Amino acid sequence: MAGKEDRQEEGFEANFKKLERLSQELQENKISVDELVPRMKEAVQAIRICKEVLKETKAQLREITSEFEQIQGE
Repeated sequence: MAGKEDRQEEGFEANFKKLERLSQELQENKISVDELVPRMKEAVQAIRICKEVLKETKAQLREITSEFEQIQGE
């Protein structure tokens, strides 16, 4: 399993794919009881990373939008 720093560096796409895989595996009953808790912890971390990336992206888009509005006002 990758370390915390490795998972954070993977970004949104990689973590979203992890969540999709986990969802598929859960739906297909491919995860054993022994694997369930560690996999769910991994999912929670992936969700946190995805939310943080989305939050940062939203802030950057607001900033860019503001810059465009300033340019239009000139």
